[in-house]
Amino acid sequence: MKNIILLLFVIFSSCSQKIDVSKIDFINGYWQIQKVEDANGNEKEYKINEFYDYFEVKKNIGFHKKVQWQPTNKFLVNDAQDNLKIIPKDDKVFLEFYSQFGKHKDELILLSKNEMILESKEKVKFYYDKVIINTNK
Repeated sequence: MKNIILLLFVIFSSCSQKIDVSKIDFINGYWQIQKVEDANGNEKEYKINEFYDYFEVKKNIGFHKKVQWQPTNKFLVNDAQDNLKIIPKDDKVFLEFYSQFGKHKDELILLSKNEMILESKEKVKFYYDKVIINTNK
């Protein structure tokens, strides 16, 4: 019985991944949302999405904005954006978004060169894939 408890502990502790703050620059660039999962496990997938999330962060301060890709390899961009602060706290990393319209904080659950997962305080998870865009045509 002790071995089973130990095994379960190892499995569950390995599932929670600590964010390496030294690699926070992976957040920079274009991301496309793939799905959203609510607190009950219900999922909504986004198979086609013409909007991208653009993040730019330097020294834990930056911004986030929505951009719309055009077939001319250009983006439609407006002045609306959220300022962004990266907040490491108690082995977790939070992204604090703020603008003139309000603020909110999401936990960064996963960040790699190709994937990102954010979780809201309501336990809604946002799954993103990195998008490499060639605008040199």
